[in-house]
Amino acid sequence: MPPAPSGAPATSGPVTTGTGRTLYAAFSAAPCTQGSGAGTQASPYCLLQDAVNAAQPGDTVDVLSSSGYSSPESVTVRTSGISIVGTGPQAWVSAGNANSGKPALVLDHVSNVTVSNLVLTSGNAAAVEVVGSTGVTIDSSFVSPSSNFAGADALTIDGASSNVTVSRTYVDTGFSRTGARAITVASGAANVSLAGDVLADAGITATGVNGLNVVGNTIQRGCGSAVDLEGTSSGVSVENNLIEDANPSTDYMGTYRSNCSGYGLTWAADITVSPGSAAGTTADYNDFYVYGTDATAPYSWAGTTYPTLAGFQSAVAQGAHDTNDTVQATSTYLRPNQSSVVDIQPQVGSAAINSANPAAPGALRSDFFGTSPHTSRGAEEFDANPNLAVALTGTDNTAYSVYVGINVTSDVQTLTYDIAWGDGTTTHATGRPDSPPQSPHTYPKLGTYTAKVTVTDQFGNAATNSITVTTSGSEYVAFGPTRLLDSRDGSGTPKVGGYSTTRVQVAGANGIPAGATAAVLNVTVTDTTGAGHVTVFGDGSAVPTTSNVNYVAGQTVPNMVVAPVGAGGYVDLVNAGPSLDLVVDITGYFVRSAAAGYTSVSPSRLVDTRYGTGAPQSPVGAGQALPVQIAGAAGGQLPASGITAVALNVTVTNPGTAGHLTVYPGGQQAPNASNLNFTAGQTVANSVVVPVGSDGTIQVLNAAGASSDVIVDVVGYYSPTGRSAYLPVTPTRLLDTRDTTKWQYGPVGPWSYVYMPVSGQPNITAFALNATMTDTTSDGHLSVAPDPNTLTQYAGNTFAPLSPPSVSSLNWTAGGTVPNLVQAPTGANNIIDFWNGAGGTSDLIVDMFGFYQNN
Repeated sequence: MPPAPSGAPATSGPVTTGTGRTLYAAFSAAPCTQGSGAGTQASPYCLLQDAVNAAQPGDTVDVLSSSGYSSPESVTVRTSGISIVGTGPQAWVSAGNANSGKPALVLDHVSNVTVSNLVLTSGNAAAVEVVGSTGVTIDSSFVSPSSNFAGADALTIDGASSNVTVSRTYVDTGFSRTGARAITVASGAANVSLAGDVLADAGITATGVNGLNVVGNTIQRGCGSAVDLEGTSSGVSVENNLIEDANPSTDYMGTYRSNCSGYGLTWAADITVSPGSAAGTTADYNDFYVYGTDATAPYSWAGTTYPTLAGFQSAVAQGAHDTNDTVQATSTYLRPNQSSVVDIQPQVGSAAINSANPAAPGALRSDFFGTSPHTSRGAEEFDANPNLAVALTGTDNTAYSVYVGINVTSDVQTLTYDIAWGDGTTTHATGRPDSPPQSPHTYPKLGTYTAKVTVTDQFGNAATNSITVTTSGSEYVAFGPTRLLDSRDGSGTPKVGGYSTTRVQVAGANGIPAGATAAVLNVTVTDTTGAGHVTVFGDGSAVPTTSNVNYVAGQTVPNMVVAPVGAGGYVDLVNAGPSLDLVVDITGYFVRSAAAGYTSVSPSRLVDTRYGTGAPQSPVGAGQALPVQIAGAAGGQLPASGITAVALNVTVTNPGTAGHLTVYPGGQQAPNASNLNFTAGQTVANSVVVPVGSDGTIQVLNAAGASSDVIVDVVGYYSPTGRSAYLPVTPTRLLDTRDTTKWQYGPVGPWSYVYMPVSGQPNITAFALNATMTDTTSDGHLSVAPDPNTLTQYAGNTFAPLSPPSVSSLNWTAGGTVPNLVQAPTGANNIIDFWNGAGGTSDLIVDMFGFYQNN
């Protein structure tokens, strides 16, 4: 139940404690006979009167709502100390049938009874009568003699009653043309509080009352006065009321001045105070709204009518804070299935807003609908924007930025938007509900943030919502190298069958966090029994139409893969060929938090043992490790400190026997892992991302029985100051020169190149690509580098001739099919060149697996 009104009179006497039970009554379409039901919630009484009769002091009668149904009773309460509470909006008693012409509710000589949230309607009789009772409260109810041709007053309090409160209750008389009153208080009554009520097309008449508060009501007056004090009344306060004329647009009863004349009724002053009541009455803080030409006197006081409020205020020491309103309140339907329409909601500019006297006797702390605090005159608190709400959606935008979509519902068009992004920065903007701030926000670091949006209107109403967003980019964490799977010895899986899928857990195992988004893997196929390829992708995704490792029978082929991590932290490897063995090593992983960002460099050769570049001019001996300086190398492109890992292309050539190379951080022991595998006399290249030792070096171990030449090219590095973050994508084929439906130029010619425009998003610095050369007609190598020309120059045939880069990304022999991962920088013009460094033609296949982005 709502709280008791502030300042309400105390009850007159103690209540005998009863059982404290809750008895239930319900009205429905099902046939009911008197006395049926047990009073439980499962089996309620079918008649409210039965529940009331069964109640004892201290009990509560719960009237269960049943939409559209009412009970045709006339209920009389003769037991003191009980509460009758309606559940839902339609706990409805409508006196009818045999009870036609009777009240819906009579409180007969009881004390300490509370009635709340009931719909009480009658015919040609008062809907509610309070007779000889004390300590009675009627709250949050609906009272109407809906068919009232006899002109009965709607709610009556007789002269033997005292300490009666009617609060937050709607009252009308059904027909205004009869001159009936909404509430009447008879001579002799004492301590009556009428607070926060809504009266439609009628008013209040009190005669000879000792103690009466008429406070915070909205009274849509009828033909008679909104408040009429007759006889000799004392201790009366009339404050904080909104008194308004009815109007044709919202008044279905038709009580406006011209109609009253047509009914033969006078158009009385808004407030009438008889000579005998004037000395005992205080009137102030009332707000008067006049509809159209219906103007009349605001006061008739002690027998004198005052046509204007100013005249009244100057003549009588009353109404100093009264106001004339020029803004009509808006109408509200107050109960379902009831034709109750009253102009109750104050609108912008109304004098009623925030102008009530909080110290007025009997003033309620909350309004007609329970809104608190209640600072406006009338029954309803001002809310210029009752529907104000904000909903948020979060969308990835770039590696470091997110777009927070703001959807605002507001009846007020001037709004301010304050966004706290969760990184210590804020955005302040103004706009309409349909034009909130749209710019994405770029975070200084990758991670998860809480963005909080507060929308405030010009009246101070505010709505707040928040959303958790995570940047889509990932940064690199060096790890290992560590072997995750080797089917040759059953580590992780047995021998891989033909045309089968192998799963390897990456995230959430081996010390790798569950939130890892991608992994840098070296995938090696060996012991192959036929031709085929292996495709690596995140578990739970559809198998892409790309490949990572291509092989033929008897071949051992390694390739680096930057693989998205899928469901449960797993990565899937599909073998599209006959049975083979798989070896999977990990050298690092990516997470959506600050770690090490990527910086691409112009591809540069660090080591070539054939010519003494960066190392002695001598092959690396069997079982020997070659140190390679990383910090400060590549002509200063690599910083002298802070590098956590480096992206390389490592090539072995002129090997004396079969074996493999292992690349690992300087100052550490060589791990049980490999980066590229070779046979005697073979030239093999593979991409490598390897952690850098604390001394700024890496080691390249020649794990073979004879010496081999080693070539090391650098394409980029990872560091805490690196800005480019990685975004894995669904593996996508960008180019296949064999596909004549999409490529009309045939294989790549000898010593020529294909230029590929890339980057549909801003600030992309590099792409993770898998390049495969096939149908090779002579030995050769592939070089990948950014193009200094622009598309405009190519279109206008004004491009500058280019020379092949001095680095290589993969090597092949005639007839071979060779893949390799390439972390290709985009350069200034977002064009990447693929050079066929061979005297014969070759087909080129390019697949994309992700990209690096600065913001």
